[in-house]
Amino acid sequence: MIYLEPIHAIFEALKTSLANGTFAKLTLGKTIGKTELTNIYFRTIVDNDVLKFNVTFRHLSEEVVEIKPIEDVVMILSQYINNPFLTVILFTTEKDILIKLNKKRIATLSEMDNTFKNADPVLLEYLKK
Repeated sequence: MIYLEPIHAIFEALKTSLANGTFAKLTLGKTIGKTELTNIYFRTIVDNDVLKFNVTFRHLSEEVVEIKPIEDVVMILSQYINNPFLTVILFTTEKDILIKLNKKRIATLSEMDNTFKNADPVLLEYLKK
């Protein structure tokens, strides 16, 4: 897979942010052309005392929500980057990490100042236990 290196970098940052309690949200956006699927959002959820992701697939006419194990993030990102999404953003309380594809579909990994001041409340509650 052509985008495996930046996806693994974002996944490692994701695992660190989950362990440190700084994770806010993970999202895929900016589609190629007009598509039925407009965004994918990852939020934490606790399912049978296991931290997982509540993955929301936002379509033009509906939202489909699936519960996925954290390990499935790499597969989901690999499946949807460049098909149809051009950006992946990991939001943490420390910094935002972005994978962006340019017009030639070359991926760049960059960091920006944090957007969110507070971590995902479900994650914080889970880490207290």
